[in-house]
Amino acid sequence: MKRPALLALAAALLLTGCGKGNRDDLVTVSVIGRPTRLADPGRGIPQRADAALLGAVAQGLVRLDSGAQVEPGLAIRWAISDDGLYYTFRLGDERGNAERVAAQLRRLVRNHSDGPLGDSVNAVREIIAVTPEVIEIRLSAPRPELMATLANPAFALLDGGRGSGPLSIEGGVGPLTVLHPPPVGEDDADENARAMAKRSVHLRGERAARAVARYANGDASLIAGGGFDDFIYTKLANIAPRDVQLDPATGLFGFRMGRSSPAISAPEIRQALAMALDREAIGVALGVPGWRPIQAILPPGLTDLAQPSRPFWARAFANVRGTDRQALDIRIATARRIVSQWREREGMRRPLRLAIAMPEGPGAGILFATLRRQWRTIGVQIERVGRRDTADLRLIDEVAPADQADWFLAHFLCDRGRPCSEEADQAYEIARTTTDPALRARMISEAEQRLTALAPFIPIAQPVRWSLAAPDLPGFRLNPRAIHPLAPLIGNQKGR
Repeated sequence: MKRPALLALAAALLLTGCGKGNRDDLVTVSVIGRPTRLADPGRGIPQRADAALLGAVAQGLVRLDSGAQVEPGLAIRWAISDDGLYYTFRLGDERGNAERVAAQLRRLVRNHSDGPLGDSVNAVREIIAVTPEVIEIRLSAPRPELMATLANPAFALLDGGRGSGPLSIEGGVGPLTVLHPPPVGEDDADENARAMAKRSVHLRGERAARAVARYANGDASLIAGGGFDDFIYTKLANIAPRDVQLDPATGLFGFRMGRSSPAISAPEIRQALAMALDREAIGVALGVPGWRPIQAILPPGLTDLAQPSRPFWARAFANVRGTDRQALDIRIATARRIVSQWREREGMRRPLRLAIAMPEGPGAGILFATLRRQWRTIGVQIERVGRRDTADLRLIDEVAPADQADWFLAHFLCDRGRPCSEEADQAYEIARTTTDPALRARMISEAEQRLTALAPFIPIAQPVRWSLAAPDLPGFRLNPRAIHPLAPLIGNQKGR
């Protein structure tokens, strides 16, 4: 799997050229993915380079700072009612008309109501301009993640194709997009403001191999948007370990059921696949330092469920004596017996075969090869298919937008696919509609326990999100959302 990746990197090294292209007043950024576009946020969630551009030039009511914390955008301050049903935002004098902003927000809420962000905005009842400077968002039920959602580039506000900053586009959007802060007058007495106004960001969206090669040649200050499938390029390019920045991202990285085939519909087969995984070995194969394996749907430490349940098999083997290797061997033997008994009960003479939908990329190839070896030991053979093909299992690789259990659990509701639990759905719905914090916590816990017992997900680890940046790059901070705004790279977002 390394040979194609090495050839791609070698070609990219030749194409990017050599030389040190960075200056003190210039930050060159490549975001892994397709070329940059200034996309309409109302047409879907912007991806990678598009999101980076929108976040730089078209803020919403609020935006994210370099630590992925919510900070003022168009709104200079806000207040949330004690029951979580009323959000009041005050716009700055120069930030626009409240009625126009409210109308734009209503459009975005409508457009996103049926998409991935729909669960975060489906409780929005009204968005009104209370005064020319004040907007109120009224909810039918609390949504603790609403502020993080409003800070998403999907809720950036464009007016006639233009945003309100904090950066502006110089020229047009293309393979290389130049961004700069607002100009200052020649007679401005603030020396820092004058210095910052001379800085700029050069933004590209490009393939991982070319982006890494650009950094290796000294022609980029920051590479962002990396995942497990392209991490190997950092190894092949011999990037210094101190420059490889791994975000402490939380989210879902593992498999959920695709088609309802007899084998994968059986909860004992899903549990056998989960218990047979050597998660540490997968991290070693991918070469990811700080790999964080996980056995459950939810990670620990969430704001609304600090200690999630462990799956049945993890509890059953928790007290096995011996080394980790011995405990894994016992798990594998148990999983092999479960698969064998299921095949015998189903009258299946041939080995169990499963189709696994995977993305493209060298890391996905490494992951598949590792899974094939591990699951073969329990009598399961797997074949790799494309992401759009019919499959028994599909890879989920998503970062959570907030530390809320709701986001994780929503992936396994009945309207998202099988297997599911109507009782878990009911508990989840109560949690999302009540204004009673104690009842909400109780229902979230119940939904989580029912889903854990159902085993709808085969977890592997926390998502891998990486960047390339010198440790002292100003304005760059690792964070759980794996979001890295561009404006802080040339000064803070307040313009200082």
